[in-house]
Amino acid sequence: MIKLNLARNCLKYIVRAYGINTIFVPYYSCNSVWKALREEGCKLHFYHINKNMMPIIQNSVNKNDFILYINYFGLCYENCTKLAKLYSNLIVDNTQSFYCKSIGLASFNSLRKFFKVQNGAYLHINKILEEKFTVDSLNLSPVLFHENYSEFVHNELILDSEKEIKLISESVEKQMGNIDFESDKNLRKEIYTKYAKIFDKYNELKLHMSKEDVPYCYPLKCYNEKVLNLLNKFTFLSLWQPKDNIIALPLNDIQFAKKIIKVGTKYIL
Repeated sequence: MIKLNLARNCLKYIVRAYGINTIFVPYYSCNSVWKALREEGCKLHFYHINKNMMPIIQNSVNKNDFILYINYFGLCYENCTKLAKLYSNLIVDNTQSFYCKSIGLASFNSLRKFFKVQNGAYLHINKILEEKFTVDSLNLSPVLFHENYSEFVHNELILDSEKEIKLISESVEKQMGNIDFESDKNLRKEIYTKYAKIFDKYNELKLHMSKEDVPYCYPLKCYNEKVLNLLNKFTFLSLWQPKDNIIALPLNDIQFAKKIIKVGTKYIL
């Protein structure tokens, strides 16, 4: 395992390690993924996903082609295992699934999506570059988006300007050593289960947490006015509702989650 400063730089490392010139990537991914690959000179071929979050590409990709797949919402471990059997050069983006086992040719995650740290990412890869990288010296005050949105955006803009691959900072390394991972996993599953009990019947997404999954969020695609009006009281709705109308109910803040569960249990369940 290699510890780097950002998930997008894990992707750059993989490209350099395997000399990737062309890669298949999902349309349903963030711009930072596309940007990182293009900065490395990769030609991108895009693919769609179906309602089960599986790629719609089986007839257009050879088994030896490089393909990037995202473990969406931390709920697609079974998809990852199926794809690893089909494609020898599968790269798994586990930025939404910190606890997922390493699958495929290479995989990577993101620390700041799961924990209150400024950055950091773990890369699982068998091919090591001979390049020497400096240790990250960035000094940000990590903040969750609903705690201080302006500070959150400020941090994101700074991280977005980081182009160089660097090793994880010593401060983040120290913070990660103090985290009770087992408690975090159990809490995420517990909160997810409570959300599911309230919102599953309104949810257009029919994804379910398997035994191997430790979710990043509870993804809710909902058009019920009553549900949306209630959730509209929380700041995350305007922040987490992209064009696909999926609301990401948070699992990394127990007090915030309790408020959502309380309102949902009283007015929806």
